[in-house]
Amino acid sequence: MSQLPRFSRARQLTASVWSGKAPDDHGSLVAARLRKLAETGSTGTLPFSGAGDGAIHFRDGDVVLARSTRTPSPDGTNGTGGAGAAGTPFTRLTAALAVAEPTIDATVELLSSEARFAKFRSAKAAVSAASPGIGVEDLLTEVARRQRILQQLAPVVTADTVVARNPHLNAPDIGVLAPQWALLIRIRDGSTPRALAWELNRSVFGTTLEIYRLLALRLLSATSPRPRPGGQEPRFGLVTMSYVRAVVAGNGSVTAGPAYSEPAYSEVATDV
Repeated sequence: MSQLPRFSRARQLTASVWSGKAPDDHGSLVAARLRKLAETGSTGTLPFSGAGDGAIHFRDGDVVLARSTRTPSPDGTNGTGGAGAAGTPFTRLTAALAVAEPTIDATVELLSSEARFAKFRSAKAAVSAASPGIGVEDLLTEVARRQRILQQLAPVVTADTVVARNPHLNAPDIGVLAPQWALLIRIRDGSTPRALAWELNRSVFGTTLEIYRLLALRLLSATSPRPRPGGQEPRFGLVTMSYVRAVVAGNGSVTAGPAYSEPAYSEVATDV
């Protein structure tokens, strides 16, 4: 029998599961557990608790659903036009992706936070889900891609960064997409990408990306001041919005401009 303490043996075994990674890396531990469940074709639930409660549900080794208390879950209507529904291949693919998005979003959170998984709960039948299931390797590949993107965005914005509308524009109008406009009109004191995602039942990852784009357009700003190259503040024009007008174009985009711009087809007034 080995003379090493039990904890030391456990660390060595963990290190052998995923070579090149630190044995106590949280994401590595979770990924190794998911791979093991996939290899054994497991059906059931892997619960998580701690920084973010949640669960990942398996069916025959594939992930059919993941939930996290820090990301919106499927609302019950997602997937009514799932992969097996009638329609064109494009509409079926779009519906399948819509069903899979909350699962991927929740998995990113569970692997990125300090939530710890508990004992796997086997079951004869998996939780009801419209998704046909996602292979663990495909899921982990997408999770890693999103984590890399979020790390790149982190110096500018995270899911929990408080943002505010910027009342100064240096252009008479700026075009934004309809999903971005939906975010702009909901910004209020204390708004964060995560809170907006919950309000709109959208992906936290996708909402964070859209907020980053709005920051790049200078329509939003982070409430906490960030150092700028040379200590210089960005230069804005003299235009100040008290409210904005919105023109919805045929391609689903929105043109936003200051209050005194020419009359538009429709008007949405909001305090800035």
